[in-house]
Amino acid sequence: MFMFMGTPRLVLGTIRAMIGLGAWLAPDLTVKIFGIEPEKSDRFVGRLFGARELALAATLLSAPPAAVGRVAAVGVAVDAFDSLAGFDERRRGNLSTRATLLGPVGALGFVALGLLVARSAPNEA
Repeated sequence: MFMFMGTPRLVLGTIRAMIGLGAWLAPDLTVKIFGIEPEKSDRFVGRLFGARELALAATLLSAPPAAVGRVAAVGVAVDAFDSLAGFDERRRGNLSTRATLLGPVGALGFVALGLLVARSAPNEA
């Protein structure tokens, strides 16, 4: 199955899955990697984020070719809203430089990758 996926789709889905698994299985370590102190984060919310990332990854990686564009577009919307929320938190002084680079800036990278996946997806029938 994976050999029939375009590289951007596989990369995006795999990174999402890795982040999701990390946020679910090791929430304190994952937020620390993202530049957020575990004492200032909420494990429950982190795990909700992890579940969301796993759902987005699984949907993208398992979508039939005709649905890839729509699935990628949903991820683009989610990532765009994540980026907006992250930049707002940075403006409020709640995100460090590292957290900003790995959070909202990283989400913009996911937007770009998601758009690439959506544009390269086969036309819907």
